[in-house]
Amino acid sequence: MIDFPWSQEIVKDVVDLTDCIELTVAFSDADYGGRFTRADFNSVQNEILDDDGFFQGEQVDNLNAHFEEAMALIKNRALWLGETYPFRQDDGEVLFAPQTSKKHYLSYLFLLACSCHNWIPSFRHALSVEFENLCKEAMRALFPDWAEVFLFSQNSKDRKKLGWSAREAIPALAKKLNAQVPPNARLSNTQREYGIDLIAICSFGDVLEYPFFAFAQCTVAKEWWTKKHEAQSRHALSGVMQLDTDHTNFLLIPHFPRINLKEWREDRSHTINCILCDRYRICRLLEKSKPLTCQALPCGMRKIFQEIQKHLPEHH
Repeated sequence: MIDFPWSQEIVKDVVDLTDCIELTVAFSDADYGGRFTRADFNSVQNEILDDDGFFQGEQVDNLNAHFEEAMALIKNRALWLGETYPFRQDDGEVLFAPQTSKKHYLSYLFLLACSCHNWIPSFRHALSVEFENLCKEAMRALFPDWAEVFLFSQNSKDRKKLGWSAREAIPALAKKLNAQVPPNARLSNTQREYGIDLIAICSFGDVLEYPFFAFAQCTVAKEWWTKKHEAQSRHALSGVMQLDTDHTNFLLIPHFPRINLKEWREDRSHTINCILCDRYRICRLLEKSKPLTCQALPCGMRKIFQEIQKHLPEHH
C-alpha cells in the first residue's frame, strides 16, 4: 500500500523523518509489529548509506542525532494532541497506542496519510480530493450551527448544487454574499473555482452587504505556502464579483511542520497573511465534532478509512 521513501534526505529532515516513522509504525505491522526501535533505524541506516554497509562513524553519529530529534518531536506531538495522537515514545521506541474509545485518532492517521500522499500511489489522488471533505468538517467547528459551510472546489457535490460552470456558480455565490456580479464580468463555462476550495458564510438574514464569510484553500502540496494567497477574495474574484471588504482567508494543510511551540520548519514568511491550519489545528478543530466513523463518511473517504483500518496492527 505504501512506498516507504527512506533516504538521507528524509532522515535529515526531522518532520519528514517523524512522519515516516509514524507511517511505518501504523501501516507496516507485518514488518514492525506496531513499533519502531533504534535497531529498526539502524537497519534503515544500512540501507540508505554505502551499498557495502561501510560508512564513517561520524555519519552514523549524525544520523543517530536525527533519530533522537525525531523521538523528541514524537514526545512533543503526544503532549500537544493528547488522546488524538495515536503514538507513544517509550525508552527510544515508538509504539502505536491509539485511544480507540475516542476514535479521533483515525482523523490523525488520515491527515498523516494525506501529508504523505506521494508515498501512497494507489490513493494519491483520492487522498487529495477527500482531504477537502475533512477540512469542511474541521471548518464547521469555527462557526455557529446555522452557518453555511460548503465546498466550492470543482469536483465537489456542494459545487454541483451551486452550478458546475463558473457562469452558474459565481452568481449563486454572489447572492449568498449579498454581492454584485459586474455586468461586464467574463464568466466561463468551465468549472473554474478561482482558487477557493471551501467557504463559510454566516448570514444575518438581510440584504445588506456583506454577511460574515471566510474563504479557504485546502492543499496537500508539499510546497503548501505557494497556495496561501489563492483564497483571498479580492485576488481570487477580481473582475467577476464586487467584494469591497476584507475577510478571513484560511489555508488548510495536512502537514505538521512544527518543531516546537514557537519554531516551524518553514520560514515564517510562509505562515503569515493567512490563517494557517496545519495538522495540529485541524485535529483540535475535529475534537469539537463527533469522532469520524466509516459509516458517516463520504464514499471516497470511507474506502480510504477502511483501507487504513485494514493495515492497522491487529493487536491494537
